[in-house]
Amino acid sequence: MRCFIAADLDPTLRQKVVELQKELVGLDAKLAKPENLHFTLKFIGEASEGTVNKVKDLLGKLVAEWEPFEIGISSIGVFPSEKFIRIVWIGAKPHSPKGTEPSLFNLQSAINQALAELFKKEKPSPHLTIARIRSQKYIDEIIKFAKKHENTWIGNMRIDRIKLKKSTATNKGPVYEDVEIFELGQ
Repeated sequence: MRCFIAADLDPTLRQKVVELQKELVGLDAKLAKPENLHFTLKFIGEASEGTVNKVKDLLGKLVAEWEPFEIGISSIGVFPSEKFIRIVWIGAKPHSPKGTEPSLFNLQSAINQALAELFKKEKPSPHLTIARIRSQKYIDEIIKFAKKHENTWIGNMRIDRIKLKKSTATNKGPVYEDVEIFELGQ
């Protein structure tokens, strides 16, 4: 099965993201569905049932060491670069101005470390994909959008669980199912 680890966007913040997405309509962008909005913490890809079970065990141990925490959601960005845009995303920041609280970056680093025996480590970059760019036809407009919203504040949200999700490709876009939910601090 094709899997990834994520923290779902708080449903109370979805409408703010949808309002931003509306500005990308007509720019050859495939918008993420509101119900699919999440922060990707680790993309696993195709995995056997045995590997999925190992991931579940390792995540279960990891989350017991983490207490729930708050993040701030803001800042529009693009991947991989402004010269060639494939993804438009929103970032996550520590809730406190000093950034001393636990963060999604730290959690993503811990997940990478916990799963290092199974998967290649990746540089942590927690982000919420809001659109996938199909072509570079409107790159200037997309860059203007990103710069206009580079400091746009979406809101705060509590990270109290992460999910192992299954992704199934359909002709209407991906369908995500929760394989397992891991409560932080449990």
